[in-house]
Amino acid sequence: MAKSKNKMDAIVWMNSQIEKIVEKLFPAKTFFVFVTSAFTVALAFLMAFYLRFEFQFPSKEIVSLPLALPLVILVKLTVFYLFRIYSGMWRYVSIHDLMQILFANIVSTAILFAVILPLRREYFIGFPSSVLVLDFLICFFAISGKRVLSRIIREVASKGKGEDVIKTLIIGSSASCNSVIQAFSSGLGNRQIIGMIDNDTSQGVSLRGVPVLGELDRTGYYAKQLKISEILLLPPYSNPSTIREIMNQLDEERATCTLRMVPAYADIAAGKINVSHLKNVEIEDLLGRKPVKLDRTEVAEFVKGKRIMVTGAGGSIGSELCRQLSAYSPECLVLFEISEFNLYEISRKLRKSHPSLKIVSIIGDVRSVENVSKAIDENKVEVIYHAGAYKHVPLMEENPQMALGTNIIGSSVIFEACEKFNVKRMVMISTDKAICPTSIMGATKRVAERLCLERPHKSTEFIVVRFGNVLDSSGSVIPLFKQQIKEGGPVTVTSKDVVRYFMSIPEAVDLVLQAGTIGNDRDIMVLEMGEQVKIYDMARKLIELSGLLPDKDIEIKITGLRPGEKEYEELLTDKEKVQRTPFDRIYVARKQDNPAVPVDLDKIHKLIRTNDIKGIRDLLRAYIPENKFDEAA
Repeated sequence: MAKSKNKMDAIVWMNSQIEKIVEKLFPAKTFFVFVTSAFTVALAFLMAFYLRFEFQFPSKEIVSLPLALPLVILVKLTVFYLFRIYSGMWRYVSIHDLMQILFANIVSTAILFAVILPLRREYFIGFPSSVLVLDFLICFFAISGKRVLSRIIREVASKGKGEDVIKTLIIGSSASCNSVIQAFSSGLGNRQIIGMIDNDTSQGVSLRGVPVLGELDRTGYYAKQLKISEILLLPPYSNPSTIREIMNQLDEERATCTLRMVPAYADIAAGKINVSHLKNVEIEDLLGRKPVKLDRTEVAEFVKGKRIMVTGAGGSIGSELCRQLSAYSPECLVLFEISEFNLYEISRKLRKSHPSLKIVSIIGDVRSVENVSKAIDENKVEVIYHAGAYKHVPLMEENPQMALGTNIIGSSVIFEACEKFNVKRMVMISTDKAICPTSIMGATKRVAERLCLERPHKSTEFIVVRFGNVLDSSGSVIPLFKQQIKEGGPVTVTSKDVVRYFMSIPEAVDLVLQAGTIGNDRDIMVLEMGEQVKIYDMARKLIELSGLLPDKDIEIKITGLRPGEKEYEELLTDKEKVQRTPFDRIYVARKQDNPAVPVDLDKIHKLIRTNDIKGIRDLLRAYIPENKFDEAA
């Protein structure tokens, strides 16, 4: 009984091992492919045998069929497995897959020739070698045909869902269009490519079945006539000037399309295109700014190994400062922020992306001497980037005491603590609204600049970096416009003539780090912002980029300038001149003289306590002779 039981256990164990091997070799998802391949191989061989003899079977040849058939199935299935034929997805069959099937059939047929022909006298008597040639052809076309047919059925079924199909127009060179069309045909979304546009390809020809409609200047016409719902921009037609030209055509034709682009040419050239590579054209793609070319060697050397603190670390600029500083391997990064949620978010993201970096998260108020002193002293901070400030112009007009408290008093607390605890360098983030200010916010930032630059020279180097608006920052108009479009409008614009400088947040911070590194003590570093952009035009473009028509689908409402706003911003006062630096887009502002009235912090404290609005404005006028309060709306 014991022997019998042991024998049964051995059989059970052996069966389980066989099952594991079979499961490993032929997973459930490929088992169907394996079974159908075996059936196809057998059928192809039988057809080849019968075709060779025109369905007349001499007795001396037919006897070899039962011997050859199992050998053919075994050899071909084994070779197919080695060539990974069973792992291919039929609905995405490509030229590569067909080549694999071809090579697998060539190898298996060669093996069969090598085995059968030498044994024709003993085992495969009278077996004709031409059967193997016919079998090769039939088997290749049968195995390939199943996959091609599966893909055709899937694509036809997909195009049959009319309401789900995205009618797409591709604009690009023939080479880039070819790669994208090939990717689309492999299942990149539910898109139907209606046509392509390229100035260098003749009209009337077709590429992979997609007709070339014409040149770029006819884009709007074809989009309207063919009811295109999506335009895909590829190199070399994905530059800002071309995008603006296309959008102008669509506006003239009153055509609504979503514009998308493949940002990386390398992805197109390599054929590595999937849905994640497609991005909607955003407003920053229309600005036409030249890419910044910076040598970040000096920034890397300056930041590496230092103990750095960022105030306002959870804000738009502060959080990007933290992200970029983290990449340069500081010894310690202190995040100083008054908002609990913002601090949590940036701290969580940085700890995930830089697990080895020492990060200190401090909830603190820049107005608190105790909060600031403790953060700097306990962490032995060497460099501070002061981004903490109130920046919303209309809100600061309603709450001037808060603007003075944070932007002036808070900055002075930072400056005093820097000198007290021997911080080596302090970089203050300023704004173009500080120049000839018409608003409380701009005026407070201008006074903060003065407090920074007019201090007696001690141990700390103070540098001011001044720039304009950044896209998608928390105080930017762009998120407001997007939200208004999402809600169905109206989009509110203060004036058709309002213009602003714009740059992206990463670009601005990149320049801030460079300017803060190369600047000398008491320098005002000015970032070149490019050309000013009309806010009204930007609102229209955002509506069009959303696939809607301005003034038809979404109303644009002119509301008038808000308190403290002006139609344009400057980066320099009349008494400031710029000096070029060796670095692209970074300048140094040189002042001709100093304001006569010194800043009295005690008087500012008193005005804040009494909430004396008139007194606040009068004091700011005295501190900033170039102010334009009287020109504000």
